[in-house]
Amino acid sequence: MRTAAPLLIATVLLAVALAPTAAAGSAEFEDGTAMSGIERVTYMSFIGISLMFIASAFFLFMERADVARRHRPAIGISVMIVGIAGVQYALMQEAYIAEPGALPTDFRYADWLTTVPLMAVTFAVLAGKEAFTDRRLFSLPGMSVPGIIIVGSMFMMISGYLGQLELDQALAQGVEPNPIHWYFFFQGCVGYLTVFMIVGSPFTGAYGIDDTKISDPSIVATMTRLRKVVLIGWLIYPVGYVIGAIELGGVEGAASMMLVYNLADLVNKLAFVIIVLIGCRAVEDTVSA
Repeated sequence: MRTAAPLLIATVLLAVALAPTAAAGSAEFEDGTAMSGIERVTYMSFIGISLMFIASAFFLFMERADVARRHRPAIGISVMIVGIAGVQYALMQEAYIAEPGALPTDFRYADWLTTVPLMAVTFAVLAGKEAFTDRRLFSLPGMSVPGIIIVGSMFMMISGYLGQLELDQALAQGVEPNPIHWYFFFQGCVGYLTVFMIVGSPFTGAYGIDDTKISDPSIVATMTRLRKVVLIGWLIYPVGYVIGAIELGGVEGAASMMLVYNLADLVNKLAFVIIVLIGCRAVEDTVSA
């Protein structure tokens, strides 16, 4: 079935079309406070993105049987990524509309603490254990490449969460955030660089995965595309963090920060699972030809 990508795009577009309808009548928070323009857009983004992720999860679940057996685990992980994110966005929507300035950080990081390691370990699942090498940035007792990837991504997200809590408190109180949040920010960057170096970049080799040992050219191409997502797409998140830190938009800084995070999730997660699906389908098409 060669129409997988167009059908997924059509599903996403349908979810986008439904989003404004779902958000109709939501011009104020539950306590009766009117929403500003940026707050309304942010609220609508929670609804629309939730619909898109859930629709994508169902679509990927239906497509999994048409993928070569050895690559079905990667599709299963993709279903988990967008499925978990879809549920969490529905919960974040409810938390956000509760009152002005609400920051659903706990729900967001519950999502990221699960889906980011899943995205990172997808590289190892696609490559296969035969592509793992001993050329690693560091070694941990009893851990192979997937273990190190998971530890690095978890370290990144836990550091980010601690820094975000400092920002949330400052935004809620209208005061300058404690400078310690920058320590957590840069600590999170260490985790990001660890993941990046283990899985590799589009331009360099990896400390853990050897592309020359991957037998399917389409999977090698898929790995390169996914690395571009990690290199470029993941850099959107620090932009949202900095917006919250310097409170761009004044009292609406929190809404602006949430909106950037939402758009980053939309771009990164959807791009990621679409690339995985297309790459795995290419393997199936090559085998069938």
